[in-house]
Amino acid sequence: MINFEKTFRKIKNSYLVLRLMEIQHRLVYEKNYERMAQAVRRYEKCDNKKPKSQIRKEMNLCKKFWGCYPLHYYRYDLYRKDKELSENKLLNYIPEFFFYRLFLPFYDSEKYKILLTDKIITERFFRSLKILQPHTICKLINNHIYTNELVKISYNDVEQELTKKKYQKIFVKPADGIGGYGIYIFHKNDRGQYVTKDNDVLNEDFLNKIGAQNNYIIQPGLEQDPEISEIYSHSVNTFRIATENKNGDVRILYSVLRIGRDENQVDNIAQDGLILKIDTDTGKAGDHATSEQCEYFEKHPDTNFVFKSYKIFNWNKIKKFTIESAKKLPQFTYLGWDIVLTKGGPLAIEPDLVFGLDGYQLALGGLREIFQISDPQFYWKNKGKRAWQCKE
Repeated sequence: MINFEKTFRKIKNSYLVLRLMEIQHRLVYEKNYERMAQAVRRYEKCDNKKPKSQIRKEMNLCKKFWGCYPLHYYRYDLYRKDKELSENKLLNYIPEFFFYRLFLPFYDSEKYKILLTDKIITERFFRSLKILQPHTICKLINNHIYTNELVKISYNDVEQELTKKKYQKIFVKPADGIGGYGIYIFHKNDRGQYVTKDNDVLNEDFLNKIGAQNNYIIQPGLEQDPEISEIYSHSVNTFRIATENKNGDVRILYSVLRIGRDENQVDNIAQDGLILKIDTDTGKAGDHATSEQCEYFEKHPDTNFVFKSYKIFNWNKIKKFTIESAKKLPQFTYLGWDIVLTKGGPLAIEPDLVFGLDGYQLALGGLREIFQISDPQFYWKNKGKRAWQCKE
């Protein structure tokens, strides 16, 4: 088997590196990413496809425009007869390879990446910038417990805070976690213990066990605004808001509300959550929510909450908070913010440098015009030599 990354490092021509990376992406994406494999299976089972000649024509059109094989044609079910799109709307869908390997790396350097990819560092960074965020009980670093100020403490100190504050829910998050994976969620039981659904007990032994494998940040559960809880109360439903910051001029590109379902305690679309379009100007919700499997819901499947005509009451506060926060991070051009609306107002959970594309194009349609991408070949020609380092 070809060692692609070793080969990339030997080649001096960055354009050729990108072309080889695109071939690698095409060969391994279905095998390595379950969501793409599921999309291919949907295509194979679909009995409502466009004529083969039309599919070939549309795929060739996408390939010529974007400069890469249009795997996204399968990902967004663009082959379906009920996805009869104009040429412009078809080309509005951005391929993931282009977005993650060419577009985002063109604007944002690896230099500051650590500030936003390690939750422990991000928490400290945000407090220095006075960006409101959830309270942190403690941090688990190299299997030792620290305060917010990185003062070493014992588990007894943690117990004292838990006894005093009487939190009902505790989140133990891996510092490098993404997509909601690896999080331990503890609920307080009748005996005052914090226990997960798998019967893990939050105590010193538990922290010693997980601390030997990774670093963690430990935070209490948030009480979201009652109007958001009405939609679905088992998870904290967060707003994903993408921002652009060019020369200090910040604009919101798009916004969605991520919603849990099936009694899940996280709202991530990768863990069967739903995604609901929110109009960036008015805060009005879209007519339906979408799942990662291209399912559409006019109402929440668990609560029967109807999405059509729903409007976020405090949308202007959320919008203002997000823009002001993005202005404090001029090092980053594009960010995907996770914002939660609590009773006291909006808080920033975290911003992502490499934020999800596929889930948002499922809910919103193609995002090319929103990102103002007029000539994809510009990025092919001008992408720097760091391309092989960018993770998808």
